[in-house]
Amino acid sequence: MEELWDIARVATYLGVTERTVYNKVRAGELPAVKVGRLWRVRASDLEAWLARSGRAPSVAAAAAGALAFAVAEPGPIPPRAELEALLAPVADQLERRLMFVGLLSGGVEALGWPAPVVVGGHAVEFYTAGSYATVDIDLAGDSEPVGQVLDAWRFQREGRHWYDEELGLVVEVPGSLLGPDEKQHSVELRIGPMIVRIIGIEDLVIDRLAACVHWKHTESCEWAVRLLRAADEIDPTYLRRRAVEEQVADGLERALKEAGTQ
Repeated sequence: MEELWDIARVATYLGVTERTVYNKVRAGELPAVKVGRLWRVRASDLEAWLARSGRAPSVAAAAAGALAFAVAEPGPIPPRAELEALLAPVADQLERRLMFVGLLSGGVEALGWPAPVVVGGHAVEFYTAGSYATVDIDLAGDSEPVGQVLDAWRFQREGRHWYDEELGLVVEVPGSLLGPDEKQHSVELRIGPMIVRIIGIEDLVIDRLAACVHWKHTESCEWAVRLLRAADEIDPTYLRRRAVEEQVADGLERALKEAGTQ
């Protein structure tokens, strides 16, 4: 799974300002990808860029980078007060939900379980830069530790949904798990010291196509096309293999043609 660094972390690691990093990204000097509306830098691309340019991060910057990793290490479940303080200043709903998932993931890992992965409508919202409207935060992973953290945060439960009216958050964790290939193609998004794991865009496209083809949900096909158009980078071999496995190969070819990405 490839880790993606946010601009702030890259700046800290290099010992420069965020504006400097943005300028290098926009000039095409530093390789970066736009995930939704946010620029992210692959750790491997950053190291390769440093090697090509003969640069090395300062001692202080390297120490700060190590500290960022240390902060993300498992520990006690974050208290409700920390959650409220984290979300209070954030107005953008997409960013707010991602930050929530990041703190929730840290709590799940503190219990010794793998972190959940953002799937479903919330993942579509992320990749399409907020164009998709959703209320639920859909997560793939073990429901037991997620429920334990949300109980500690005083969320209310109804069936497989947890909700908090004060925070305006609804979480659904049906207990479904990703397969090995889906895990490998998922994305790690770093937000400060937190990591949010999001299903890869290839598997999300296939999920939308499956809903369209097998459940006759035509709107899902439209979102598959929009996801293909929004993708900065995609693995066509894996995408077509998954389409065959889910029996949506014809639907994928139509979507690729409509998206103009064939």
